[in-house]
Amino acid sequence: MDSANKQDAIVAEVTQNTTPSTPSFLLGRFTNVGGSPQRNSVRSPERRADRMMASMVTGLNGFTKSISGVWCRDAANDVLLQSLLNGTYSTNVLKNASTASFFTLEEKYEGGATDPYRRATGCQVDSLAMSYRMGEAVQCNWSIRHMGETVATSAISGATYAAPSPGYDPVSTVDVAVTSMFGLSSPKVVGLDMTITNNMNSLYAFGSANPFGLSNGLFDLSGNIQVYLTSSTDYSTFTTRQTGLTFNITLGSVTNFKDKIEMGNVHAYNPDISDPGATGQHIVTIPFSAAYYATDTAAIKWTRLVA
Repeated sequence: MDSANKQDAIVAEVTQNTTPSTPSFLLGRFTNVGGSPQRNSVRSPERRADRMMASMVTGLNGFTKSISGVWCRDAANDVLLQSLLNGTYSTNVLKNASTASFFTLEEKYEGGATDPYRRATGCQVDSLAMSYRMGEAVQCNWSIRHMGETVATSAISGATYAAPSPGYDPVSTVDVAVTSMFGLSSPKVVGLDMTITNNMNSLYAFGSANPFGLSNGLFDLSGNIQVYLTSSTDYSTFTTRQTGLTFNITLGSVTNFKDKIEMGNVHAYNPDISDPGATGQHIVTIPFSAAYYATDTAAIKWTRLVA
């Protein structure tokens, strides 16, 4: 089965770990979906005179997935973002919170007359790693935990599949506008790595190998930026940890379909300066972490459909 024909889709769950009976799937603009269930069984530790295994012990099932792709303004990405930030959009503004939301991920393999389906249920996004590299599309890697998996050879009766919307080009660094970055004067950003994680755990109880739920741990948002070294303060300012800094960037080139990422209380510290040798530019790398910002009652604010 050719991987080029594979179809990936997601749908929000009303009831955790239950795919809607007539799901309105959103087709994803993903590069690939990785990860497989770990259904653990181990050899019984009993001693036998013939030294051979006679039986096994059933262990716990672990369910993880990863979705890789590029950032674009898309309805499916909104479902992933809301799950990641444990919040919901309010007038197109999404903030990190603590109300979990779940979805089903369906993978359809093109098999000709009969298409195999895998459906991961009770999915929640544990983390998102975003990587911004000069002249390239913004890369996203979504790490997912889920609670179960089903297989089938046909679509769910009544299921619909909406094409990606609005379907504009993915965002490259050419389309990233830097409004404010840690108080730097006209910063020339050349690289950005950012990871948002929920530090989740799968919850188990006697009577089942599958988890009965998922739990959130500490919310963490950290990363580093890279800027050209233009003055000594680009480095020296951050040799002492700075707090209360702002991070404000806008992703996209299509009016009314951009995304704005804002953090109002960033800590930046421990900078470093690269030395490329006789040819090249010195680059300052500044690690950062986002803290609670009282004005937004959140660490991060993500606004969609920005002009």
